[in-house]
Amino acid sequence: MRNKLLFITILAGFVFLSFINGSPEPREGLQVGNKIPSINQPLLDGTPFSSDSLKGKMVLLDFWASFDAPSRVESSRKKELVRKYSKQEFLNGKDFVIVSISLDRFKTPLMQVIEQDRLFGMYHICNFKGRDSEIAKKFETTQNMTNYLIDGHGRIVSVSDNMEKIDQTLARLQR
Repeated sequence: MRNKLLFITILAGFVFLSFINGSPEPREGLQVGNKIPSINQPLLDGTPFSSDSLKGKMVLLDFWASFDAPSRVESSRKKELVRKYSKQEFLNGKDFVIVSISLDRFKTPLMQVIEQDRLFGMYHICNFKGRDSEIAKKFETTQNMTNYLIDGHGRIVSVSDNMEKIDQTLARLQR
């Protein structure tokens, strides 16, 4: 009986101590609450880019392709999100930016779509390896286009292929 009580007391102590420092440092992953894998890829214009440079901002990692019809339909929605939230303050983030990661293989069609759809004011990344790219594999977007909404601490707050859901999450997190 005494050993059982001692064991329960020690176990309760470990559980208590695990919560003293607030929330634990999240592990890297692709689920809500995880810290995103780092991105270190040049932008389309050749400028070096690191996801660490966006700390403190609310970020949408938008995986898309110029040849993908649903991605093209969402283009106007992305522009609306930038217009609506770019200078807003959020829980765990200030300002809103989109990191547009294209899974295209050819530069000319991609650049034409960016121009036609007027997808300016976003960080554009593409290494022209399509779904075989390292970044597509790292974010498991080899089958479908997924978007990750990231807070200012680099934690995933929403995962969706629907911009409406992203908009609702941004509105909910807005201060």
